[in-house]
Parts: sequence; structure tokens; C-alpha cells
Amino acid sequence: MTRQKSNAFKRRGDASSGSRSISDPQTSKSDENIQGIETEIQTDDYSEILPMPLGIWDFDHCDPKRCSGKKLVRLGLVKLLKVSNRFRGITLSPQGQQAVSPADRFIVEEHGLAVIDCSWARLEDVPFTKLKTSHDRLLPYLVATNPINYGRPWKLNSVEAYAACFYITGFPNYAEKLLSKFKWGNTFFMVNKTLLDKYAACEDSQEVVKVQNEWLNEIEMEYRNKRSKDNFYEHEHEFLAKNPNHADRDEEESEESSVDEN
Repeated sequence: MTRQKSNAFKRRGDASSGSRSISDPQTSKSDENIQGIETEIQTDDYSEILPMPLGIWDFDHCDPKRCSGKKLVRLGLVKLLKVSNRFRGITLSPQGQQAVSPADRFIVEEHGLAVIDCSWARLEDVPFTKLKTSHDRLLPYLVATNPINYGRPWKLNSVEAYAACFYITGFPNYAEKLLSKFKWGNTFFMVNKTLLDKYAACEDSQEVVKVQNEWLNEIEMEYRNKRSKDNFYEHEHEFLAKNPNHADRDEEESEESSVDEN
């Protein structure tokens, strides 16, 4: 599963971005000798599917039966990358230092999009220094809707990560195409569309982070207000209960009223 590096920004969220194991099972010294030091991903392989290449470094940190990245590879929509492969497009990586933004549109359009599918709990197992990436990015705050992490902020899986990046950089149709391969895919837009539209309207990474933090502030304020109201109503209910200290007074007033009537 691909997860977002929430602690890279002003706010912290649950660790979420990628999932799989370190030792690359697909790469060997013999492979590197045959392919040379660098092997680039060719856009032509994707000409009949998407107009730009999609790649994934998969380190097998999650259940292969539930892995959205593996499913996209099986469908021929995403290329499984080896450690020796170079990718010149945007790479969603825990090593990113800035948020993906509409300013990355040209890079995505020309060179594509890749994810590093790994677990935050096993980052030490991932050979980041060996991965030949060109433009590392992080995803801003979004809520996962996949069956494993439904409703949990930051914990997007691979297809959600691709979709979010495509939407933010101005390619919503490609985002919809990828999510359409999953029964729950449309739910991602239902939950996140308002925020995705805000991100897509930004100019650069700095503005995306600003929008993210404003959104998180609103969430925090709503939460505090709700807690405050809940506490108020809880105490108010106690106030509405009859005060036993007034029992005698009420009885006296009732007796006086009866005497006056007689």
C-alpha cells in the first residue's frame, strides 16, 4: 500500500505510504550486468493504455491478494520497476520533501508517475539510495477509502495514491480510469472530492500545504466544538434534574397555594 508522509508537513498524521519488503526479489547482479547501470522506462509501452508511463517499486510489505499495486500491474496499467530502473517522472516517495501540486503537471504528462510501495514500519528495509528517481513528492492530507484502511487519514493504497496525484495535477479522467478497476474506487472521490478540488486549484506545493493545514485546522476546531457541546449537554442534563434542596420549598409553596384557593 502506498502511504503518505504526513510528518513532512506542518501537521502530523498516521504514517501512511507504500508497503512491501527490502531485498528486491526481482533484481540481481546478473540483471544489472545485462541491462547496464541504468534502464529507463519507455513511454511507448503505455501508448494504448495511458499516454504516460506508470511505474511501481514493490517491496512486498503487504498481502499480495489485497495489493492494489499488484492488481494494476496484472491489468497492464502499471509497470513493475526493478531497483536498477530509472524513472524520470514524479515519484510518490517517503523521501519526498514537497507536496505534489499542479506545478508538476508537465512532468507527469511528459514522464509519468510512479510510487514506492513500502511500509512506514519497514523503511529501513527499502534501498532508497539505490532507487533512481528524479522528482520525489509527498501526497497532502487525504482519507483512505480502500477496504483495509477505510476512513483512516493518510493511509492511501497505491491506486488511491496514483488517483490523487493525477487529480491534483489536472488529469481527473486518468484518476477515474484507475479507480474504476476497483469496486470501491468511486468512494475515494465521494469522500475526498472537496479537498482534491482545493488542491487542484493551487499553484504550487507551498500553496497545497497551506490548504492542507487550513483544512486540518478546521477539522480540529470542529472536533473541539463538538467535544465542548457534548460536555455542555452532559452537564446541562445534570442541571435539569430536580434539586433535592428545593423539595421542602416546593412543598411549602404547594400548601400555601392550596390554602389560598380554599
